[in-house]
Amino acid sequence: MGLLEILNSVALVTSLLFIAFTMSRDPRRFAISYLIISVFGLLFFLLFTTTMPFLVMVLSVISVKYLYSRIFYYFTPVLFIIGIALIVMRVDLLIWAIFDLSVGIGISTSLFSDKQSRERIAANNKSKGADVKKEVDRDLIQVGAGIIILMLLFTMNQKEFRMTLSMAIFPLYMIGNYYSMAPDTKLGKTLNFFERPTTPLGLGAIWFAAGILIALGIVNSVSILAIIIFVTTIGDSLATIFGSLVKSPKLPYNRKKSLAGFMAIFLFSGAFGFVLIGWQGLAIALLSAVVESISLHPLDDNFILPVILGAFSYVV
Repeated sequence: MGLLEILNSVALVTSLLFIAFTMSRDPRRFAISYLIISVFGLLFFLLFTTTMPFLVMVLSVISVKYLYSRIFYYFTPVLFIIGIALIVMRVDLLIWAIFDLSVGIGISTSLFSDKQSRERIAANNKSKGADVKKEVDRDLIQVGAGIIILMLLFTMNQKEFRMTLSMAIFPLYMIGNYYSMAPDTKLGKTLNFFERPTTPLGLGAIWFAAGILIALGIVNSVSILAIIIFVTTIGDSLATIFGSLVKSPKLPYNRKKSLAGFMAIFLFSGAFGFVLIGWQGLAIALLSAVVESISLHPLDDNFILPVILGAFSYVV
C-alpha cells in the first residue's frame, strides 16, 4: 500500500470515528449535515482520489455545531493543524483550493442545516438598522478590514495570500468563540459591543469566512478575487452606511433596502471593478447590488455575495 492509500485510509477512518462519536451524542443535530457533505466527499474523491476533503468537512461541521461551547476546542484546532501541515508540505494551489472549499462547504452546510443557526440569522436580519450608529461603526470596521485584505492581496504572491487569509480565519474563529463565552472580560465587552443585541459574537464573520473560503476555492483570477473581496467587505458596508444615512425611496421588492444603498454598492464596486477588468467589472457590480438588495434568508449576505460572485465569474 502506497503513502497516498495510507493517508486516504487514515482520513476516512478518522472521519468515520468523528461521525460515530457525534452521532451517538446527538444524531438529529448532525444527520442532515453529514448526508450533504458525504455527497461532496464522494465528488472530491472521484475527482481527486483523496478522502482528506471529507475529513476537513466533517471537522468543519462539528466545529460549527459546537460553536459557543468548550467542546468546540477539541475539534477546530485540528483544522488549523491540517492547514499548517499542508503549508509545511508545500502543496500546490489546487490542493489548497480543495482545502478552502472543504472548510467553506463544511461550515456553511452546518450553519444552514442547524435550526438554532437559522433562528439566529433571522433575528440578526430583523434587528439590522435598529441602531444606526452601531451599524455605521460596524461597517466602518468592515471597510478597514477589507482595505487591509486587499493590500495583502496586491502585495503578496497569490499562494502566500491565499494561505495567509485562510489560516488567519482559524485563530480569529477560536478567539471569537472564547470571548462569546467570556462577555464580561474587558476585550469581551468591547467585541460584543459591536454585535447586534440578538446576534452571538462573530456569527456574521463565520458566514463571511465560509463564503470567502468557497470563493478562494473556485476563483483563480486575482482581479476577480479582489472585486469579490471589495464587494463583500467594502461595497456591502457602504450600501448599509449610505442606506442608513441618506434618505431615499425604498426598493419595491424589498422595503428594508433603499435606492441609496443599492446605488452605493453598485457605483463604488463598479468603479473598482471597471478599473481592474473593464465592463465585466460593472456586470459583477450590478449583480452584487441586486444580490445584496434581495433577502435570501436563511443565507447570510456575507456568505451569499462571495459565493454567487465566484460562480458568476465563470460566466463573465
